[in-house]
Amino acid sequence: MTEFWGVFYLVWTVLCYFLAKKCFVQTQKIYFSPIITVPLLSILLIVILHHDFSDYYGYTQYLVAMLGPITVAFAIPVYRYREMIRQHFKVLIVSSAVAMLVGMLSSWALAKAFDFEDIVTNSLLARSISIPFALVLTEKLGGSISLIPLFTVITGLVGLLFGDMLLLWMNFKNRIAQGAALGNAAHAMGIAKARQRHTLEGVIASLSMIISGILMVLFAPFIVRICQFLIF
Repeated sequence: MTEFWGVFYLVWTVLCYFLAKKCFVQTQKIYFSPIITVPLLSILLIVILHHDFSDYYGYTQYLVAMLGPITVAFAIPVYRYREMIRQHFKVLIVSSAVAMLVGMLSSWALAKAFDFEDIVTNSLLARSISIPFALVLTEKLGGSISLIPLFTVITGLVGLLFGDMLLLWMNFKNRIAQGAALGNAAHAMGIAKARQRHTLEGVIASLSMIISGILMVLFAPFIVRICQFLIF
């Protein structure tokens, strides 16, 4: 019976994704986005069948495991736009580094304000980068593999919904600044929004997301240890 539910949930998730993607492409309505539709339908199904989320995650963990090899594909835009990286290297590095620090410190402050458990806090610290990077980082920080996709999706969704409004309110005119803001703040969903706005913004958002992910994986554990030392 376990094998049946494993195959069922795997097929269900993939099928829901392609149907949601088709609806989103045809309608361009945000509520048809697979990142929203698939989790909602899956939660509804789990509730109806009286199953636990841990069971669903166990059945579909192969999809999550595929995110590791997918990370290698991030090298493609880095190579393709290497000239642009050289041209705007300082801006991309500084903006990504600042975004990393702000994301981590704000997450740390939020966790301490609400007295979250350590595993929740450590998972929250990795939420500001794309899921493939976040999964690697949360293992180093001692977070939860189950929680990090949720935190990361919520972060990206907020950036997708409110990114345009915030950039308009802040009166940003520079395409590079706008792309870096969306890529660093909302990672993959920010890239999708940036591409809708302008081609250059989409490229910069993609590069910013990759750079911030690399910086987070390399330096976040060290920063966390410093914070823990200063507090305790």
